[in-house]
Amino acid sequence: MTTADETRAALQRAAEDLLEGRLPGPLTGVRLVEVAGVKRHRLTHDNPDINTEFQRRARELNRTKPEVDRLRGELEAESARRRRVTAERDELRGRLDAYATALMLVTDERDRLLRTLGQRGKVVDIRSIPVIDTPVGNA
Repeated sequence: MTTADETRAALQRAAEDLLEGRLPGPLTGVRLVEVAGVKRHRLTHDNPDINTEFQRRARELNRTKPEVDRLRGELEAESARRRRVTAERDELRGRLDAYATALMLVTDERDRLLRTLGQRGKVVDIRSIPVIDTPVGNA
């Protein structure tokens, strides 16, 4: 058996082991050459048929595995949640901007009124006015 034949056999064994789930890890070309113990060039250039077949079968497995389907469902749920939270955040940001604008307008109006009343000398601190007790019911 030549080195090329040995490499091909190692790649085929590693592909079967990975695809059958006998070895852990992702179903990728990098993992395939790692398990086979060969350089990546041997897979991509010298044995492209093994590479193509491995990728095709890996795609099929990834499409039909229950754990992949579960993860896809979780991903879709999280994407929907993210969209909902983003919309809520944007709505709250709009409310906050409106409240900030209203508060600024009210504060500006209060300051303007205080300046106007202060210039006329008619502003009196109500805490300085003495309290007059009146009997209840004698109004």
